[in-house]
Amino acid sequence: MEPAKKDKWLDVFIWTFVLLFFSISALRNEGNLLLSIAASGGIIFIMTVIGVLVELIIDALRNVKAVAVVMGFITNGPEAIVLIIGIITRDPLFGVSTPLGSNIINPVMFILAALSSGLLIKALKKDKDFLFLGIILTLFVALSFYLVPENFYPLWVIVSLVITLNLFQKKPNEEVKEKGKKTSKKLLIPTILLLILFGYFLDITVEFATQVSKTPKNLIGFLVLASLSSWPEFKSCLSFFKKGRLKSAKINIIVSGITNIWLAIIGVLFYVIFL
Repeated sequence: MEPAKKDKWLDVFIWTFVLLFFSISALRNEGNLLLSIAASGGIIFIMTVIGVLVELIIDALRNVKAVAVVMGFITNGPEAIVLIIGIITRDPLFGVSTPLGSNIINPVMFILAALSSGLLIKALKKDKDFLFLGIILTLFVALSFYLVPENFYPLWVIVSLVITLNLFQKKPNEEVKEKGKKTSKKLLIPTILLLILFGYFLDITVEFATQVSKTPKNLIGFLVLASLSSWPEFKSCLSFFKKGRLKSAKINIIVSGITNIWLAIIGVLFYVIFL
C-alpha cells in the first residue's frame, strides 16, 4: 500500500471511530441517533479545520532551529483551544480532558506513524536519551490525574510540574532546520484568529452532541476531541519518520506531552482557585 493511501485510510479510520462512538452512545443512552451522527460530522469538520490551521502555523515556522520542539508546542493548538473553551465557559475539567486524553493517544499516534513509515522496530528500540521512556512518563502523569481525589489536585499540579520541567530540561537539543516551501508569516495572525473562531463553534457543537447523544461532555473531550486533536502529532511524526529522523519524532511527542500537562495544570489551577 502506498504511503498516501495509508494516510487516507487512517483518516477514514478516525472519522469512523468518531461516528461509531456517537452512534453507539445515542443507542445506549436512548438519544437521537440521526442528530448524533450529524453532531459527530460537525465535530469532525471543525476539528479537521482546526488541524489544517495548526498545520499552516507549523509551515510558517518550519525553517527555525529546534523544529521538533516548535512543532511539539504548536501541534497542541487544538488542545489549547479546548482548554480556552473550558475556562471561558467555566467548565475547566472539560477543558483539561482533551490535553490529558491526548497524552494517552499521542503514543498511539507515534506508533501508527512509525508503522505507516515502516520504522516501527527502530522507533521502539532503546535509545541513549531514553526518549521513549519520557513519552511513557507523560502518559502516566496524565492518567494519574484521574486516580487522585479532588482534594489532592494541588499536589498533582506540583508533582506534574516538577516532572515535566525536569523532562523538558533534560530533553536533547535538536538543531536541524526543516527545508522546503513554507507558509508566509503574514498569515499567522489571521490563522490564529480563525482558530479562536472555530473554537467557539466547537463548543456549540460539543454541547449539541452532548444533548442529542446523552454522552458526558468530559468523555467527549477525553476520547473524541483528544483523538482528533492528536492527529497533527501523527502528521508531524510521519513527516520526521519519512526523513529518517526518529529522534526528532520522539522529541516532538515528548514536548507535545509536556505541553499537554502544562495546559492541564492551567485548567486544574483555574478549577481549584475559582470554582
